[in-house]
Amino acid sequence: MLPLRDENPHPPGFKPKVTYALIIINVIVFLLQVIYTGQFFDFSMVGYNQAGEIIKIYPDTIDMYYNWGAVPSCITGANELNINFGAGPVTISCPNVSFISLLSSTFMHGGLMHLGGNLLFLWIFGDNIEQKFGKVKYLGIYLLWGILAGLIHIMGDPTSPIPAVGASGAISGVLGAYLVIFPRARIQTFLMLGFFWRMMHIQARWFLPFWLVFQNLLPFFIGGFGVAGGGVAYLAHIGGFAIGLATGYLYRKTHSSDFMYGTRYGYRPDY
Repeated sequence: MLPLRDENPHPPGFKPKVTYALIIINVIVFLLQVIYTGQFFDFSMVGYNQAGEIIKIYPDTIDMYYNWGAVPSCITGANELNINFGAGPVTISCPNVSFISLLSSTFMHGGLMHLGGNLLFLWIFGDNIEQKFGKVKYLGIYLLWGILAGLIHIMGDPTSPIPAVGASGAISGVLGAYLVIFPRARIQTFLMLGFFWRMMHIQARWFLPFWLVFQNLLPFFIGGFGVAGGGVAYLAHIGGFAIGLATGYLYRKTHSSDFMYGTRYGYRPDY
């Protein structure tokens, strides 16, 4: 199920400048990662041959991840890590101020597909959340969602030496808030099952829980509560989504029912 757009128009004259800025910043950081590592599709720390044997180590990628990625062991107090990348144990020093990585890691990605998937969801769902919260509050809450999702990820395995990167935690917060505030908004979705495919319009109250269950909850539980099974920090996604739900609920409780523009007769309620 691939979302293409939501049928949730803005009030006349509104432009989601913060959402645009976040997308641009993520792209710029990605290009800096490309320049620094010399990689593009995937920022791998090690390279493998067809037999699964390590044949190459990428020191620039390792340096990038362990200086700017969120490494649970470093954030919880370790000063250095002993890691074997395939050529014997290597000692890596943790950054002096590791907590900064909780913020910097939210603008880094593991490769082109990781970046593209995250920015697609931010493009579709972020603008309406920005319109509801306002630009300054939206930016602050977005960053807070990313940091809190990172902390929840760390709680799953505080001694893990694996760096986590990506805007997924913050964007999961956007999705959680969207589900509460715009449950009936329709999402134009491309559905493909083998050779069968079709375009569908699915309400957010069905699409977003489906995404949470099948893309995060099931892999997390099936993997034995794995924190980063398959290279995905499922717990950060789940935690970010839960925090977004709570934020959306507080918004609903503290604001009267607003309206949306763009329907045939002028307005229709959000919920």
